Amino acid sequence: MKKRFPILLVLLSASMVFAWAGCAGETDTSAYPRKAIQLIVSYSPGAATDTQARILAKYANQYLGQEMVIVNRPGGGGQVGWNYFASVDPDGYTLTAYNLPHVITQPMVWETAYQLDTFEPIVNWGWDPTVFAVRNDSPFQSLEDLLDAVRQSPGTITIGHAGKFVGQHLAILLLEQEAAVQFEDVAFNGAADALAALLGGHIQVVSGNLSDMYRQGDQIRILAIATEERHPYTPEVATFAELGYPSVIMSTDRGIAAKADTPDEVIAKLEEDLLNLLHDEDFQKEMAQAGADLLIMNRADLLEEFKHRQTLYSELLEKITIR
Repeated sequence: MKKRFPILLVLLSASMVFAWAGCAGETDTSAYPRKAIQLIVSYSPGAATDTQARILAKYANQYLGQEMVIVNRPGGGGQVGWNYFASVDPDGYTLTAYNLPHVITQPMVWETAYQLDTFEPIVNWGWDPTVFAVRNDSPFQSLEDLLDAVRQSPGTITIGHAGKFVGQHLAILLLEQEAAVQFEDVAFNGAADALAALLGGHIQVVSGNLSDMYRQGDQIRILAIATEERHPYTPEVATFAELGYPSVIMSTDRGIAAKADTPDEVIAKLEEDLLNLLHDEDFQKEMAQAGADLLIMNRADLLEEFKHRQTLYSELLEKITIR
């Protein structure tokens, strides 16, 4: 028995070494990613964020070395998905598509599980101007037609949007203030639901994404666009500023964020690989076909942009009437 003890100790020591090595391998970020990455999209399938995220995910394996799996968690104008994201492990295997101004403005107004510092922005992929649109059989031929009707019957003209205090809702509030009108605004879980309600005749107007409207062709009529200059996709559509409402400038900006406290090495690798993906010519062609405008920003620029937007939207919310 005495001779067997050294052998037993050697075996125990070896097993502990292997166990330690196994544990180290689990936390080793140099091999990241070792499995598929989930990307939370806080909106319904078919909406602009989902459509563009799926194009991006199509190229993920080529650049990240693993599949990117889209997980839709719609509801509350994006809050359901981002509230869930606030609870995930910061290991780089669950990322989220963020939308600006949504992830900044919603925590300013309501109690949410997420705050701006929940997100570690990695890259921004695009921007999507806000437009007001109606069905092609609508009696409203212009923005002034619409506003005249609202003035005649305050609070009765229904306008849908992707959720409270998302960019499209803020555009409505800005126009209401500047034009001294009041719509009956209807919040949906996302842009796809608002657009479906418009096409189904359940609402009269939608405040939505240019890319969503662009894909509808002649089913809809865009009345105005919330950009500083006319957009090349719709050069015939006047800006709100041209029509006398210069404060109505709004877009939805989209990108990818990791959870706060994700290891720096993981974030650095994601940034490098995703920036390479975003500059892929085939990816860019597919995005253009989907009516998606690219606005590629790296992490350093995004961190500054998030700070700037936080100040900008805080001031904006103080000026407009919240209801």
